[in-house]
Amino acid sequence: MANADISENVSSIVNIGFDMIMGPTMRWKRDINPSPVSLDYDQFAMATYLAFKGGNEGGPRPQAIVYDGFSVVGLTRGMDLICLFLKNTKALSHMASLKAMAENVAIEMDDNCHDEATTAGDDDGIDHEEIKRIVLNMLRGKEHATPELRKCFELTNSGIWKIMSDLENDGLVKRAGKDGRAILWTLA
Repeated sequence: MANADISENVSSIVNIGFDMIMGPTMRWKRDINPSPVSLDYDQFAMATYLAFKGGNEGGPRPQAIVYDGFSVVGLTRGMDLICLFLKNTKALSHMASLKAMAENVAIEMDDNCHDEATTAGDDDGIDHEEIKRIVLNMLRGKEHATPELRKCFELTNSGIWKIMSDLENDGLVKRAGKDGRAILWTLA
């Protein structure tokens, strides 16, 4: 089976990453060839991630899972899982070609995501006052670490530190201690 034949059997490629707060989340998806199977990839992300990456550390892990109407090939990339959604099972016998295809698309998509992140400034459409209001509500009776707050709002380190410094200077929040290297915040 040639590479062109293999790519015809791939309906989409999805990167499922792991967020410490939210768990498995879909980072990106690229449609290759439309599939007649309708699938909510966001809902499917957690089950797929756990199926391929869960279980015993040294135990066996699946390379592919066959469902009615489609199959999924999972390739690990650090904490991420690159999934190829196949229209049928014909291409499963060509795992090396599937792996090379997934790696090429993953590199291209990572480069695109990195380019978009570097061109977007820290203040690109971010309402700092709204974030400050939400942070104050989150800290009511609770403590949260800086990295946790940063991930909630998808901010850079400098972005969340600017917001927390402003709130601290206004006397609205205070440092409640440390969790490892991370600062814990609470209401003042």
